[in-house]
Amino acid sequence: MASQAPFRFGVEIELLLGCKKKTYTAWKALAKDLCKKLLKAGIHCHVNEGNEKSAENYAEWSLVQEITIPNQPAKNLWGIELVSPVYPADWYWAGDLHAIFATLYDSGFTIHPSNHCSTHVHISGLPTPLSALELAAVAKAALYFEPAIDALAPRDRRASGTYWCQSSRASPSLRSYGLADCLALLDHAAADPGEARGVVHALNMFPAASTYGRAHGKKHDFVRGKVYKWDFSGMLPGGRGTVEFRQGGGSLDAAAASGWVALVLAFVAAATDGFGFQVLDPEEGGTGEELWGFVGRGMGVLGWGEGDGEELSWVGGLYAAAE
Repeated sequence: MASQAPFRFGVEIELLLGCKKKTYTAWKALAKDLCKKLLKAGIHCHVNEGNEKSAENYAEWSLVQEITIPNQPAKNLWGIELVSPVYPADWYWAGDLHAIFATLYDSGFTIHPSNHCSTHVHISGLPTPLSALELAAVAKAALYFEPAIDALAPRDRRASGTYWCQSSRASPSLRSYGLADCLALLDHAAADPGEARGVVHALNMFPAASTYGRAHGKKHDFVRGKVYKWDFSGMLPGGRGTVEFRQGGGSLDAAAASGWVALVLAFVAAATDGFGFQVLDPEEGGTGEELWGFVGRGMGVLGWGEGDGEELSWVGGLYAAAE
């Protein structure tokens, strides 16, 4: 994978795991056992019981208890999140993903489909954070191509009725506007190239009148990025400097996980290459065919066209699974 674009990323893979060879009495027992198997396979990892966010926890893979995935001890099923280290976009990250899933299956673990599971991808600029203009470009592309990306995601991760995966069009800042006006508003929000706040506030504001807002005594609308398909809140001062794509479905194999990573990397590469995109339908947004062309352009930016095309096949797998 030769990359010409300055990005780095991380991926979070949520799984509902069982095991054919062993019955576990607690999540910690499964996590420690899995960690040993991965270490033996050459994957540097540790169990992060407290889900600590310190930098050292992102130096290697970590295993975290995912509280949004209900454990089912009676069925020997346990919710777990595999959190990657921070990867440069030009590193052969897919090799690690394939090794991890191969270890899971070869060791007798079973991965069960669940609408509680998802695949999240964090991406950031390297060596400097994405600028406000680049952030706005990603945001505009996210809104325009939202229908096409929806078609690739599981049905329960499409509609804004899904609490943890809402459309930014439902944000108090955007919900009164049509698509064309939303895109124009984002151009205005990025008027100061060094200030990301306007873009974040446009995409990730949440109502003070919501159940969460009332419970926390909010008097004004506030930023709550993790309830949206795209979380830009990490770009605020004091944040991690990342944009998070939260819509990916649960990955049952390495190809699916690689597909979501490749899609997001290529999507952001295309959005930030300075050429923009043609708005063919200012009311409904981009089609799957338009998205395919856009992502293909991003792959060119990343230099992936020079290889054997495996990145394209991973994204193609998302299209095939959605049919």
